[in-house]
Amino acid sequence: MPDEMRPLYLISGTDGAKIEATRQRLRARAEREGGDGALEVFEPSEGRGAPDHEALLAAIPAMSLMGTRRYLLADGVEKWRDKQLAAVAQAIGGTLPPDLTLVLIARAKAPAKLLKAVKAAKGEVHNFEAPKARDMPRVLVGDAQRLGFKLDPAAARLLVERMGPEPLRLHHELERLALWAGDSGQVTAADLEEMIADTSEAAVWTLSDAVVEGDARTALRVGEQLIEQGENVTGLIYGLASRLRAACAAAAMLEEGMPPREVESQLKMHPYAAKQLVARLRDADLTDLRLATETLAQLERWCRGDADYGDELALTLALRRATGATA
Repeated sequence: MPDEMRPLYLISGTDGAKIEATRQRLRARAEREGGDGALEVFEPSEGRGAPDHEALLAAIPAMSLMGTRRYLLADGVEKWRDKQLAAVAQAIGGTLPPDLTLVLIARAKAPAKLLKAVKAAKGEVHNFEAPKARDMPRVLVGDAQRLGFKLDPAAARLLVERMGPEPLRLHHELERLALWAGDSGQVTAADLEEMIADTSEAAVWTLSDAVVEGDARTALRVGEQLIEQGENVTGLIYGLASRLRAACAAAAMLEEGMPPREVESQLKMHPYAAKQLVARLRDADLTDLRLATETLAQLERWCRGDADYGDELALTLALRRATGATA
């Protein structure tokens, strides 16, 4: 936040990491100037719905008894309906109290009505768009450098492959890695593999690979581990089914004689993940992959009440069948 605070700000975009950093700077400034009560936040309850616009409107003209600047923050304003937007836009169009800074956050494209009102009131507008997935590894390398450690490009690609391209999630992981690496330290892909080997997310990925490769022993071991950790069988089905559908599509293209590089480009997934998947399909049988996919569909029906036994046993039986093991 700048030294001289304006009365009105509109923050928007899909880069959750930058938006969260803005919130943290605002909170730190408010608490530094006026203590815990200097910042009042309006946001959806438990992440659902929209921030209470009526409570926000009531807070704007309120008098401060502290003699310091007041800060109001409304997060999730993209969820407001037209009438709510109109009411807030009208309030913005009036004269805001001189001791107030109002910050509106839209975690997507800013509503046009609100954007117009903020600009008309000479408020400050910032738009933070998340980098494209293909650019994220390069961004992570740069962010790691700013955090004081070196992240190898291969490790950055692995992070995106395993965790997805969501900036806020990746930024939190970078902060954790910065503590592990220390000042001027380095994180390689090998370091990363070792660190995440026991996490649920890595285990789900390992389970997917085992099913694709027909490795029954690994699939059953990892499946049992995930259940013991409290993972939901239905959630596992979603991850496995997505991976198997991609494997079936890739195997079909390879069987038709399409070059591996071209197959990788046809898959709707991160390039590094696509390359790893295609590499695992060198000895795969398309018929077996389709059977595994059908087995997961059967498992989903079981978990919706089509079986007389529990989800855990259903998962074990499905993994045995999907990997070609005897029942």
